[in-house]
Amino acid sequence: MAEGVLGLGTGQASTLNQELIDKLKSAERKSSIEPIETSLSNWELESVKVAEIKLQTQDLLDSIKPFDLFVSGGVNAFETKSATTTGESVNFDAVDAGGLNTGTTTVNVSQLAQRDVYQSSSFADKDAVVSSTSGSMLVINGVEFSTLNKTYDDLADEININSNFNASVESVGTDSFRLVIKSEKSGTENALSITETGIDLGLNEFLSDTTVTSGTVPAAGLTLSLNGTDFTTNGADNYSQFIASIDADPDFDASIGVDGTVSIRRSDGSPLEVTNDDLGLDLTNNNHTLTAQNLQAKIDGVDYDVSSNLVTVDGGLKITAVKIGESSISIEKDTTSISTLFKDFIDKYNTLVDSIDTELYSADSNIDDRTTLRTILSQVKDQIFGSYGADSDLNLFNYGLSLDKTGTLSLDDAVFNTAVSDDFDNLKNLFIGTAENEGFGTQLKTLLDDMDGFDGIITSYEDNLDSRKTSLESDLEKATEDLDSKYAQLAQQFADYGTIISKFNSQFAGLEMMINQSVSN
Repeated sequence: MAEGVLGLGTGQASTLNQELIDKLKSAERKSSIEPIETSLSNWELESVKVAEIKLQTQDLLDSIKPFDLFVSGGVNAFETKSATTTGESVNFDAVDAGGLNTGTTTVNVSQLAQRDVYQSSSFADKDAVVSSTSGSMLVINGVEFSTLNKTYDDLADEININSNFNASVESVGTDSFRLVIKSEKSGTENALSITETGIDLGLNEFLSDTTVTSGTVPAAGLTLSLNGTDFTTNGADNYSQFIASIDADPDFDASIGVDGTVSIRRSDGSPLEVTNDDLGLDLTNNNHTLTAQNLQAKIDGVDYDVSSNLVTVDGGLKITAVKIGESSISIEKDTTSISTLFKDFIDKYNTLVDSIDTELYSADSNIDDRTTLRTILSQVKDQIFGSYGADSDLNLFNYGLSLDKTGTLSLDDAVFNTAVSDDFDNLKNLFIGTAENEGFGTQLKTLLDDMDGFDGIITSYEDNLDSRKTSLESDLEKATEDLDSKYAQLAQQFADYGTIISKFNSQFAGLEMMINQSVSN
């Protein structure tokens, strides 16, 4: 807009100035632009109110979800159950608590399932090569793992490729490491059978828990059975000679340490089995740190011998054993929350009704589309006043619900709670229903979901609001441009008029002076 170009002339020209233009423009702005700005301001207020009503509708939806037949991620209010547990031997859990059978389940755990775990003898350098001998390998349950030119980390990584095993190199002390090999799953069916070929990691070395004196002669007729081979004392050979006779067998390597501890292993690196020990050596593989075993438990008197500590019993009750001992869980129906949940719905409904009624009947309301609000309220009320059940003979107002003259709902607790205890099935049919005859809660949840869904009534209202704002903003921009353009042009015209008038004034002044001089002469 042209600013400050007027008022340059004198006389009549001085009246065609910027002040006059601004007054004219301000007057026209009141009729052309301010109504649009007022509409935009009202739009903002309407948008806030619609967002508030939408939130209250969402609150109403959340409050009715516990009464939905198809409730997602949980159980409806009529399927809620409470649990009381005793003991610490197991943990109880359920994906669908509503599906649990009522009653008490007793669990007596006598043995926990565990994995098979081996550790190697300790070594100082985890980056050292396990073996440089051709053909050296570790065989686990028939699966061969070459150890040729591999570090301990390399070997662990290769073992981990097999999903049945788990291996790692663990730091067990200062500059001390062990290769740890575990079965991936627990239970005897997942036990490990390890054979060392061309290497000696100590995985299958058996040491005696008792010590012997090399020169002592054990009694005659004592048998040590190793992998089906019997070695029997003759009453003449001492321990040193007896152990030497075992070592002389090509299938075994046996020796007595300086501390009197007996060491025996298979020559081919395969597992050693001690089936009889009359000598009381108590040979043990100390590097077999955990022996695979099953869970052994009685659940309601039924014996379980399974590979996992997790057992799922009838009704979907998950039982996870954590220690030896006895535990129990008692499942009962819990109807205490039904009344509380329904009253929460009533509170949310009354809040929504108050908000909508205020906008419908207030002269100060900024709501442009009151028809949509009436429709929202009407559809919700239709559900509340509806009849349900297979014979359409169930109604909320028969179970303690009442409506006062202001449209506010309230609940008679005594009547409703009596129905919960004495007429549970009918009350459930009223609220929840079935797939063939959906109840009040199920139908209302669907209705409220659809309102805010694709092409829903609330979604459409919001879309119309957005479109109206875009249109108003466009109208405001165009009206402003038109007004500015009009008065910029008028200002220029006034400036031109001022120049012409100034010229006329100047010419008239010269003529006036000539006339005055002529009259004087």
